[in-house]
Amino acid sequence: MQIKIEGVVCKTIIGCYEYERNVFQDLIIDIIAHLNEHDWVTQDQLTETVNYDELIEFVKSIVAKTQYKLLESLAQFIANKLLTKYEIIKNIEINIVKPAICGVKAREIKVSYFSKRQFKVALALGSNLDLPYKQLICAIELLNECITKIKIGGFYETRPYGNTQQDNFYNTAIIGYTTLNPQELLAKIITIEKLMGKNKNIENGARVIDIDIIFYENINYVEQFLKIPHIGAHLRDFVLQPLIDIEPHLIHPILNATIANLLKNIPDNECFIIRSVLSKH
Repeated sequence: MQIKIEGVVCKTIIGCYEYERNVFQDLIIDIIAHLNEHDWVTQDQLTETVNYDELIEFVKSIVAKTQYKLLESLAQFIANKLLTKYEIIKNIEINIVKPAICGVKAREIKVSYFSKRQFKVALALGSNLDLPYKQLICAIELLNECITKIKIGGFYETRPYGNTQQDNFYNTAIIGYTTLNPQELLAKIITIEKLMGKNKNIENGARVIDIDIIFYENINYVEQFLKIPHIGAHLRDFVLQPLIDIEPHLIHPILNATIANLLKNIPDNECFIIRSVLSKH
């Protein structure tokens, strides 16, 4: 679903030149908001969407308080503010027209900026085949194609979970940001796992790579092949510990407890970490 609001007139101080720094100018702003999927027929209420009047007044109020030199900076500022205020907006386009003042060089100047909402995600990774720590590093490099601002937890050698008749694992976790929805992220992960040669024929068996989505923002997401938060994450020290290395105060959205506290509640005889093998990045 797309909402387009055109011709919002905002007054602000904008421009690099001295004669522009002491005078308010009119800017004409167009906003194109792409909304998350929704059942609009059933949920036919203003509270389920973006209140157009409210959005217009919000944009005018925040723009009036700015004094940017560049239209580019102002467009990005508006986009970031709207993505923060309205969670239903998944991506947004801001177009700004600046009529020239004092008849300088051009009739008007236009800038267009497009931004996608980024979602915070936490993933756990494990491997026990073919130089496992190198497989983890390779997987993280491949995930960098769809996840940005990646932070990496420590690398740990762990006893195998479930099927004990196999080599020890190396495990780590990452936190980063993605524009993909949960199903798109899962599809990307499956592609990476296949590319790296994962064999899923044996449950909890040896594998060159295993990547699980642990958290996706603070949502509770349940589909046939995907459940977020991961159903066993709060019981596994080899998932929690590398996440704690990055962000110990991260909250489990269902259990409403920090991951650090969840780790404390795991009995020693149910812990699998043997040792730290690489320091966190």
